[in-house]
Amino acid sequence: MIKIGRFLPVILASIFSLTTFAADTSGGGNNGQPAAGAEKSGSTRRQLEELLNAYQGLLTNKNIDAILELYSADPVFMPEYAPPAVGREAVRKAYEWVFANLNLEGKFIFHEAEVIGDSAWVRTNSSGRLTVVATGAKADVANSEFFLFKREDGAWKIHRYIFTASAPPPQAK
Repeated sequence: MIKIGRFLPVILASIFSLTTFAADTSGGGNNGQPAAGAEKSGSTRRQLEELLNAYQGLLTNKNIDAILELYSADPVFMPEYAPPAVGREAVRKAYEWVFANLNLEGKFIFHEAEVIGDSAWVRTNSSGRLTVVATGAKADVANSEFFLFKREDGAWKIHRYIFTASAPPPQAK
């Protein structure tokens, strides 16, 4: 059983970070010039952005079954200061807890991605606000995230997800 007092800021911050999604247009440091294989990389990046946009919509609707369809067959969710959720059932339980306890708002920013065969990674950051359902307490949150995607049956799936706070832990308001 999750002890709410100990893990609340961690779980809140981690799940919050995926509630809204906006693409970063910084160009990845190539001075506007496409890199070798950029068309394929650009296409894959768009696919990954679309996957995360779908994920954001499902978080808003609290649709756990559909969220799990976006994950690989053997996912791992690794929140800061908490044990990892390993496997589909553990990830399901993490979402059940979050949706029972939180309302989330925020912005999720896509910074860079790299494809390596049937794997890809994406670096993001997020900021926003959360509300604890039971108390109405509100807090600002900010995170840096790393996603590892895996291609299964021709589709990209969230395979590993890890985050760290990019600001001090939020204070209830």
